[in-house]
Amino acid sequence: MSQVILYASMSLDGFSAGPDDDLTVLHGWAFGDDTMAMHPQVTTEFFAAGAVIFGARTLRAGDAAWGDEPIFPMPVFVPMHERRDPVVRNGALFTFAPSAEEALRGALEAAGERDVYIMGSANVAQQLIAIDAVDAFELAITGVVLGAGVKLFDRLPHLPLRLEPTRVLASKRITHIRYDVLR
Repeated sequence: MSQVILYASMSLDGFSAGPDDDLTVLHGWAFGDDTMAMHPQVTTEFFAAGAVIFGARTLRAGDAAWGDEPIFPMPVFVPMHERRDPVVRNGALFTFAPSAEEALRGALEAAGERDVYIMGSANVAQQLIAIDAVDAFELAITGVVLGAGVKLFDRLPHLPLRLEPTRVLASKRITHIRYDVLR
C-alpha cells in the first residue's frame, strides 16, 4: 500500500531552511559538500517513489543545486498560486497545481501503488499535515543549530501530533529518523 511521506532535512532546532531561505547548511550534500551525505537506503527509497511534491521555495533552491542534470525519475507536482503549463525539467515532468491538495491528488494518481514524497517544503508539508494526508516522516536531521529561518513544524492546527519512530540510520553528519503517524 502506498504512503505519503514527508521527506525533509532539518536542523536540531527545527528549521528546514536557514535565514533568507538558505538551504546550503542543511543540504550541503546537494551543493557539493562531501563531508555530509544522505544514507544510501534513504536515497534508494526516495528514488523508488511514484511521485514527488514540493513547493516553489524548493523549486527555486533546486535551480542552484540541480542545474540541468536529470534528478527526478518520477513526476513532480508543485503547488503555485500562478497558473503555469507543465514542463519537462531535470528528467521529470513538472506539473503545477493551484493548491497543495490538488498537487497531492495528482501525485497520488501518478504514483499508483508507489509512495508519494513531500520533499522538504515546510509550507506544503504543513498544509498536508493539517488535512491528515501524511502517513510518515523521513527526517534528515543535520547536526547544526541555525537559530532562525523557516520552521518545519510551524502553524500546525492539530497538536499534539503523535508519531512512532520506526527507524534510525546514521550517515555523514546526518541522522535519519523515520516516524509513522499514529492515527
